[in-house]
Amino acid sequence: MHIDQRHHDQQPASKGEKIFIIIISLAFIFMMTMEIVSNYEPKKLGALLFVVFWIPLLFIHEFGHAIMAKLLGWRVKRIVIGFGKTLFKTRLMSAPMEIRSIPLEGFVQIAPKTIRLARIKHALIYFAGPGIELLVFFTIMLMLGGMQQFFTISNDYSRIALQSFAFAALVGAVINLIPLGVITKDGSTPNDGMGILLCLLSTKMDYELWIRESKESK
Repeated sequence: MHIDQRHHDQQPASKGEKIFIIIISLAFIFMMTMEIVSNYEPKKLGALLFVVFWIPLLFIHEFGHAIMAKLLGWRVKRIVIGFGKTLFKTRLMSAPMEIRSIPLEGFVQIAPKTIRLARIKHALIYFAGPGIELLVFFTIMLMLGGMQQFFTISNDYSRIALQSFAFAALVGAVINLIPLGVITKDGSTPNDGMGILLCLLSTKMDYELWIRESKESK
């Protein structure tokens, strides 16, 4: 999950990688389902719900990037949820949005309108994705009675669902904030943490060039 600064779709490089991701994901879900079925207890649903909730959290994460870009006066050019074949297209906040067949990642294409505070605004846009996930986590934690009560194990289905959703949001935020990976040849980055560092190290000229390229591509 990241923000694509230019115009390149950041997807698995080959059909083989896509198939591998699908097989691993399905195998993981199958193994968890079998574990839940054997000696069933309601609390065992937590692990499966953790994976299931990853999909709506992907929407929330990318929405966080897009809404922050809008609030800071940047252009939101496109929002993509998933990779693979496009299932349908719609619009969100006046920007084209694509929903693709495999909802395991997403990206938002943005562009600055001016260079004023561009680096800081760019960093905030990167942070907004994991930031909104952290907001989800802390909101649910408070709803369930605070830190101590939140970690209480229960067989109440609604509590299990909320805990799983909150844990998935927390894990997603942490994974995206740790600056991992390398810079790709198109200048984009594999996660938000690395993106925050790179945009803070960017120059005024980088953003001037980005604005010029964005205007030429309209």
